[in-house]
Amino acid sequence: MNEIDNKLTRIGIFYDGNYFAHVSNYYNYIHSRRARISVDGLHEFIRKHVAEMENMDIRYCHVVDSHYFRGRFSAIDSREANKLFSERQFEDILMTSGVVTHYLPMTSRGEKGIDVWFSLEALELAMYKRFNVIVLIACEKGSEE
Repeated sequence: MNEIDNKLTRIGIFYDGNYFAHVSNYYNYIHSRRARISVDGLHEFIRKHVAEMENMDIRYCHVVDSHYFRGRFSAIDSREANKLFSERQFEDILMTSGVVTHYLPMTSRGEKGIDVWFSLEALELAMYKRFNVIVLIACEKGSEE
């Protein structure tokens, strides 16, 4: 490894998409700001916070991977609920911000298996990509209300 690799703090961010949607909706519809959370702004905040916590220059703190996990309704169900366009707009934001999306089909009982996939992917990528810091944007069921 060269000197820069030794200084670099590699950050991996993992989003529980359902929880992130709840928080973003809160800021858009209830909070006085009346605006969604900026994904790029959140990543910049995380870099800044990690740099402060690690007592290092922010130039050496990089989000090297970010992943978004959520159950997803079929195109027909989304169109019938008039959500297809807004879902695609948000996916455009994630793509532009370099966030990798992971979806499983929604069932009549809601999201099934997404939490396990989220956990296993975070563990596997932490080992494979050698993250120094992992940020989980998630919430335990029941505690978000």
